[in-house]
Amino acid sequence: MLMDQLPIVRPGERVVARSDGKGGLILGVEKIKGREFAASAECSGYVLDARLLMDVLGSLKMPGSWFQVWCKLVALQNANRADDQTRAAARGFVKTNQRDLQARCNLSAASVNEASQFFAHVGWMRTAKRGVLQLNPWLTVAGTSGEQEKWQALWNSAEGPACLIPHADYPTEWRQAREAEKKAAESARRKEKVVTLRQRRPVRKASA
Repeated sequence: MLMDQLPIVRPGERVVARSDGKGGLILGVEKIKGREFAASAECSGYVLDARLLMDVLGSLKMPGSWFQVWCKLVALQNANRADDQTRAAARGFVKTNQRDLQARCNLSAASVNEASQFFAHVGWMRTAKRGVLQLNPWLTVAGTSGEQEKWQALWNSAEGPACLIPHADYPTEWRQAREAEKKAAESARRKEKVVTLRQRRPVRKASA
């Protein structure tokens, strides 16, 4: 490639290389928005900072099973166009379910279910339809900038949960809050008064 064919990279931009499908490379320039995703869901395009996400995951005091589930979900979000014809779900989405994740992670149903509920609670994923999940497009890059904007629009139009960047002890607090809710619900059920209905006595027919 000649020097005059190289793209011009300005501050706040980066060069990206993609295969042209014929053994060559196509170079392009895209804007970098870095950590903006943590502050706003209104921005569009590439907003992922993988180092920030890994820093958050590394700081969270959560069960290792949760980390396993998240890694498997991200790995399932295949971004290669080569398998578009055989893809189980559209690009940017993940086709899986609780049983599939159990097998992939070698975890119990309870562990996978709890991890899934937590990541949905903090807005890192949502259920698009039965058996298909969408990972938060502000957290995971799985396509071009244009595709990112499309997936972000889909997330917003579906009123996906607001994304949280939880502090280290938040998983423990979330667990404790869930346990307290369960105990409160159970206590409320026990306090419900049981009204015993009196059995009606059979009416005797008057003798002639």
